[in-house]
Amino acid sequence: MLGILSSIGFLDDPADIFIFLGRLHPLVVHLPIGFLFLAALAQLASTKPKFQAITPFISYVWALGALSAFFAVVFGYFLSLSGDYEPDTLFWHKWMGVGVLLFSIACYYITKKTTKPFLYTKWFFTGLVTVSVFITGHLGGNLTHGSTYLLEYAPNTIRGLAGMPPKVEPRKKVTELDSADVFLDLISPMLDSKCTSCHNAGKKKGKLKLTTYNEILKGGEGGEVVIPGDALNSELFKRISLPEDHDDFMPSEGKRPLTDNEVKLIEWWIKVGAPPDGYFTQLNPEKEVIAMAENFFGLDRENQLYGRTVVAPDKVVVDSLRSRGFVLNRLMKDNYFMGANFSLSERKLELSDVELLVQLKEQLIWLDISNSNVQDAHLEKIGQLENLVRLDVSGNAITDAGLNHLVGLKNLESLNLFDTDISDGALIAIPKLKALQKVYLWQTKISPEGISKLRKEHSDLKIVSERE
Repeated sequence: MLGILSSIGFLDDPADIFIFLGRLHPLVVHLPIGFLFLAALAQLASTKPKFQAITPFISYVWALGALSAFFAVVFGYFLSLSGDYEPDTLFWHKWMGVGVLLFSIACYYITKKTTKPFLYTKWFFTGLVTVSVFITGHLGGNLTHGSTYLLEYAPNTIRGLAGMPPKVEPRKKVTELDSADVFLDLISPMLDSKCTSCHNAGKKKGKLKLTTYNEILKGGEGGEVVIPGDALNSELFKRISLPEDHDDFMPSEGKRPLTDNEVKLIEWWIKVGAPPDGYFTQLNPEKEVIAMAENFFGLDRENQLYGRTVVAPDKVVVDSLRSRGFVLNRLMKDNYFMGANFSLSERKLELSDVELLVQLKEQLIWLDISNSNVQDAHLEKIGQLENLVRLDVSGNAITDAGLNHLVGLKNLESLNLFDTDISDGALIAIPKLKALQKVYLWQTKISPEGISKLRKEHSDLKIVSERE
């Protein structure tokens, strides 16, 4: 058997069957760990009088541990033939695994002997098995996740004892796009979260490391993976943009893939020359690229709001509003953001109704009070609903003065002012709504010239001035 395994090792391109069997190693390797620790615990327990009855069975547990360790060693050897692992760590992991196998065979043999001279030898080999399993498992983890995985978040004292340098201070969270470094803050974190578990110093699938800029440009066994300025011919972009069911898609099946936005950002980075550093905004990104980067950093307003977790609303307030004619709905299963609709009520909206709404200012993000006899005084209170994303006040006699009460709604994206009394004076207030994406101005007193001016000065704002 050893001769067969040795001959396999000298093949440049091992048969697929051996790589297939090798990939069973992560599945099989947990069996000996369980059996061997169970045997060690049973052996320890058998020293107590009330557990001595299990003594005859301990050797069988050692036998199961040794047998499963044998298959783990064989499959692990097959897996090593892929050549995707760091040689030094692989060497020690492989031979420590062989040690576990030999020590467990020794434990099986010794526990079959009941003579006194074997007593201390039994505990000696049990200790060897236990320590060897820990060391071998740690080395296997280093091969899979990288040598820094275990102690990456350990205190500096422990890192020092392990011969590791102090933790590098993490980069500050990006709070403004102007301060974002294109590689260190944008591209590198994407690769770290989705790619480097298979392409690091300990596990270099395809001889490729993606942990540093220089290693990325160096490429792997197939050559360059990033060609600055040419995304379409860059192997990295090709692989991450394939259909997920394609054999060559990366990350491989079972791992979380890059999002569509992340793929597009990597494509853009390669197209602009794959720079190693420099501020993102200095590369003159297009508006679409800016929006994707804002989303990645959590700087887009929608992301900031919906990323919050809000508490459940006061049930007494909710019940009271419903009794007054409001239709209230929870908008998300995993959060308590709510929408409120009063437009179907036969009542006229009163100030006391709005004062109740203000008690839901954290949860309320949609509000429809169209055709509800809303006055400017109501809008003064509505302006306190700071999380509103959509607001419909159409069909009400509100004026420019009332609209001024809404300029503090920093999350408002859609505002329906259809059939209201606002005029050109509203053109001062509307641009102050920084998150506004869509506004309905049909059948208002705003002049055609005013609407044209608003369109010209705010081309990113969708203005509805006629029936859609």
